[in-house]
Amino acid sequence: MRAPLSRRLRATALLGLLATASPAVAETPTFTDAEILDAPAYFRLRSFGARYTHFDQTGRGFQSRVGPPRGPGSQEATIDQPQIEAVIEQGEDIVHHLWLPVDVVTAASPDAVDVVSTASKTNEAGALNWTVTHGEKSTTPLSFQTGFHAEENYRSYNFGLSGVLSLAEDNTVLQAAGTQVLDWFDRYLYNGEHDGHAPRSATNASAGISQVLSPWTVGYLDYGITHQQGTLSNTWNTVPYLGISRVLELLPERRTRHAAVARVAQWLPWNGVLKASYRFYADDWDIFAHSATFEVDQRLHPYFYIGAVYRIHSQSGARFYMENAPIGRGYRTADSDLAAFDAHTIGGKAALDVPVSFSFANSVHVDLAVERYGRTNDLTVMVYTCELGFSR
Repeated sequence: MRAPLSRRLRATALLGLLATASPAVAETPTFTDAEILDAPAYFRLRSFGARYTHFDQTGRGFQSRVGPPRGPGSQEATIDQPQIEAVIEQGEDIVHHLWLPVDVVTAASPDAVDVVSTASKTNEAGALNWTVTHGEKSTTPLSFQTGFHAEENYRSYNFGLSGVLSLAEDNTVLQAAGTQVLDWFDRYLYNGEHDGHAPRSATNASAGISQVLSPWTVGYLDYGITHQQGTLSNTWNTVPYLGISRVLELLPERRTRHAAVARVAQWLPWNGVLKASYRFYADDWDIFAHSATFEVDQRLHPYFYIGAVYRIHSQSGARFYMENAPIGRGYRTADSDLAAFDAHTIGGKAALDVPVSFSFANSVHVDLAVERYGRTNDLTVMVYTCELGFSR
C-alpha cells in the first residue's frame, strides 16, 4: 500500500496540475516511487529493550521486627524486576522515552501489611515513567518528565522539567533540572493495625556542566539539592526499647540534602575507556558521605566488549540513630541505611552489539552483568542482570 502523501507533496502535486492547464506555469516537478514511499512515518520506534534483574539480599538490621526485641532482625529479601524501555520519535523534533519497571518482592522484614503473623510475604510494585524531549537535535533541547509508582501500600507521583544548552560546537554543555515527587502511603501501629495514611514530598533542583577537556577526555560537574517534608519514616521501622520491647521509629518531618558530583571519562589507546567519579553528600540530619566509583570498559571485538566496576562508599550516621531507645519521645531510628557504615561494590559485565539488517532494527544489543554490594553493618546484596534490545 502506498504511504499517504505529506502536506508538502500534496501541495507540489497541486502545482503540477495547475502547470498542465497553463503554459505560463513552470514545468511540473516529478517524484519517484521511492521518494514518496520512503517518507518517514510520523511515529518511529528508535529503540526497545527488555531487562531482567534479580536482587538477593541477606543480613540483619536493628530496625527489623523479624528477630528478638533487642535486635537485630532479619533483612532477607529477594526482588525480581523485569522492565521494558522504549524510545519513540514523533515527527522531527519530539522524542518520547518510556520506562516500565515491575518489582516482585519477597521480604522478611520490609513488608508491613501483616508484620505480626507473616514474616515473609510477596509484594508486587509497578511504575511508569514518561519523558518527552523537544528539539533533541538542537542546541537547546527541553524535556518534561512524569511518572507514577504503585504497590501494595504505597503510591508515588513525580514530574519534572529539564533543559540543556550546548555551546562551542557541543564542547561545553550546560544542564539544569527540577523535579517534584509526591508520596502517599499507609501508616501502621506497632501491632500491625492500619492507622490511616501519611503524605511525603520531595523537591529537587540540580545544575551541571559537561566539558570536553581534550580529544580523549570529558569532564562533568553537578550539584543538586533536595528538600523533603512530611512523614519521612516508612511507618513500620522499629527501634529496640530498653532491651525488652520495641517502639516505632520517629523521624523529623523535614530534611534538606545536598550532593555534589565530579566525573571524568578517559579514552584508552587500546580501545577502552576509563571512567571515575566522586560524590560528596551532606544533610541536616548530620549524615556526611563520600563515594568513589571506578569503571573500565574494554572492547575485545568490534561487536563485543567487557567491563568492570568498583565503588566505595563511607558515611556517618544520623544524629538520632540508636540501637536501644531510652525513655522519652525524642527522634529515634535504628534503620541500617541511616547508620554509620562503609560499603563496597564490585561487578563485571559482558556486552554484545551486533549490526543487523532487519526492517525494524539496525543493531541488536545483549548484555549480562553481576554485582556484589556489601557493607560493614551486616548487609549483602547480589545483583544479576540481563538485557536484550534493538535500535534503529
